Amino acid sequence: MKVGIVFEGTYPYVTGGVSSWGNTLMKSMKDVDFCVIQLGPEPQKRIPKYIFPENVVDYFEFFLFAKYDFKHKHKINKKFGEDLKEAIKYPFNEKKMAEKLYDILIKYNNYDFTSILKTDIYWDFILYFYKTYIPYEDFTNYYWTLQSMLLPFLNSMTVDFPKCDIYHTITTGYAGISAIMNGIRYNTPVILTEHGIYHRERQLEVLKADWIKDEYRTAWIRLFNTISSLVYKGSEKITTLFSKNQMFEKELCDDHSKMYVIPNGIDYDKFSKLEYRKEKDPFVVGLVGRVVEIKDIKTAIKAAKIVKEKINNFKLYIIGPTDEEPEYFQECKEMIEIFRLEDTVEFTGKVNVLDYYPKLNALLLSSVSEGQPLVILEAFAAGIPVVTTDVGACSEMIYGSKEDIIGDAGFVVKPKDFIGLANGLIRLYEDDNFRLKASEIARIRVQKRYRLDQMINNYRDLYISVVE
Repeated sequence: MKVGIVFEGTYPYVTGGVSSWGNTLMKSMKDVDFCVIQLGPEPQKRIPKYIFPENVVDYFEFFLFAKYDFKHKHKINKKFGEDLKEAIKYPFNEKKMAEKLYDILIKYNNYDFTSILKTDIYWDFILYFYKTYIPYEDFTNYYWTLQSMLLPFLNSMTVDFPKCDIYHTITTGYAGISAIMNGIRYNTPVILTEHGIYHRERQLEVLKADWIKDEYRTAWIRLFNTISSLVYKGSEKITTLFSKNQMFEKELCDDHSKMYVIPNGIDYDKFSKLEYRKEKDPFVVGLVGRVVEIKDIKTAIKAAKIVKEKINNFKLYIIGPTDEEPEYFQECKEMIEIFRLEDTVEFTGKVNVLDYYPKLNALLLSSVSEGQPLVILEAFAAGIPVVTTDVGACSEMIYGSKEDIIGDAGFVVKPKDFIGLANGLIRLYEDDNFRLKASEIARIRVQKRYRLDQMINNYRDLYISVVE
């Protein structure tokens, strides 16, 4: 079996999260051949952060904003334009548009969709929208904004992947569109796994972005919603990490029978061998993650300032690479200097976490967005209680689900709530009984629900089910 596993902007160039999950999945399925397919923004020299497992037999890279010459494909014709007009009607209904677009993709699966940008069809179409909805906008800006919105979409619809038995896309987005298109061309089943919900994450980005004019925000959001709905439509199986995610998927997917929850899993034996540090002088906390804005390291530093005022002998290790967003890293260091925490907060850089977990009394996670963080599962297996923001599956992991009522393994607070994070750490320090009980619950929870062997068996069964 050859599985084309499709990443967008992550593996093998970005560590942690989705990349770590994907690398572990491939390494653990030695009987399956993988073709790693990476979609990036534009051509640039990048250094891989991972060495491919031996069962990665092929690698394919494609750039969304590059200009390609698809000479071997048919050019867009007038009939396509008529079909497209029928599919895209205002007011937009993303699910209905996705269904019509899916039928169009089946009909025109070997066409160069980028060629539409040079046709009268496209020109007439954008003029109509301009005159009807935003005639007051600068036309040049309108024209190039549309180009930037559509080029990666059209490229991802046109590119040909290496032929595989299954395409497994690790997001909807452009990677998902490419997987669906290649699935149609080769009559190959597509599996979708969502860690975070793509259209929700893009919506937040669009709403926060100060460079996007208000006139275009709705268009961007509708486009991403349509992409997700289209990928849901074309996927034979849809998996996500926890049930809360499925609520958002169901907004744009009516066929709930194809949906499954497969939690992340970690090597329980490897981490459970580590002994939990019960001694709390000094009180040592670790934050395991990249020093990037989405991990909200600044909120963790603010929390550390409050904890330091209460617990004099306190230490915070920020464990992870610091080179991904250099400006943000520098801002974090300046904040530490302003708060006079140079002796309290230490950046370790990229290290072996197995060397640090035995030193920790607690794990801190301050992210503003997560799926189902592997670092929490690793810490749990090592018996380390966790204080985290309420993102992704974190609340379910800390407090348990309806099938798991054994107790709390830490505390959960709202994103950006540095006072809540600080109070959670202080409570762990002051309440030894709770902290030690949380340590026991953490180990039990991972052993029962979040083991790597369970995850791998679930995905192997899923692969077999779509090719039989």
